[in-house]
Amino acid sequence: MSTYFIGDVHGCYRHLQTILDHVCFNPNVDTLHFTGDLIARGPNSLEVLRLVYAFKTSASIVLGNHELHLLKTYFGINGRKRKDYFDAIFNAPDLEELINWLRHQPMLYIDENKKILMTHAGIHPNWNINNTKEYAQEIEEILVSDHYFLLFKKDMHDNVSDMYQIHNSKLKQIQENINVFTRMRYIYLNGQLDLKYKGAPNDAPKNIYPWFSLNKLVDPAYNIIFGHWASLGEIKIPSGMHGLDSGCCWGGALTLLRWEDKKIVSIPCDHPST
Repeated sequence: MSTYFIGDVHGCYRHLQTILDHVCFNPNVDTLHFTGDLIARGPNSLEVLRLVYAFKTSASIVLGNHELHLLKTYFGINGRKRKDYFDAIFNAPDLEELINWLRHQPMLYIDENKKILMTHAGIHPNWNINNTKEYAQEIEEILVSDHYFLLFKKDMHDNVSDMYQIHNSKLKQIQENINVFTRMRYIYLNGQLDLKYKGAPNDAPKNIYPWFSLNKLVDPAYNIIFGHWASLGEIKIPSGMHGLDSGCCWGGALTLLRWEDKKIVSIPCDHPST
């Protein structure tokens, strides 16, 4: 019985199958947890979604920015882009089933026994455990409601947001929290995110800092697992944090962590992924 965590798959179905075969993943006894971004960039997003969905209770995911992008595209908030490789998903007979499943997936995974927190991009240094749970729940509740669009619309008239008993200032904060969960890499010392620079810390501007390099409020007894940041490369991150996105869709590797012995398994990915 093993517990596995796996980084951003990005539609690289063949590589996902390879790494699961390599560790002899057995959904009857093992559990598998994904850091988000199952889809987009790679060519087989539909197959990845179906595989993870078929695992049912043996697998879990946290939502990444690309899952949210898929939902926004499905609801007509974003336009379709060829590079997303979403056509197969939108043409699939089980589209609505998969979309409904994604809408009910969490922003945050917690294992209190193993002391693990997992989100797609990380946890803001200024957040404690209670903050993090509260902010995730706020997003999740809106996402499954009939007013899901409030999460994605940047310009909302007061009378519209008031209809749903969410003031614009609160709505703006919730949208900023989505960015923390799904897009965060660098932070200014005042706590604001920098969402422009995406490269490695060695080349970063001097006034922004990797989120994991700042003192954090989360109880240090918890391990933090995240994806999203393929350009980290060999950059050392603090003990108790595990960044698992190794850029499979860019010709890097797909990375898996077996929790019981902290063994890392990485398989090389060709580019472009097929």
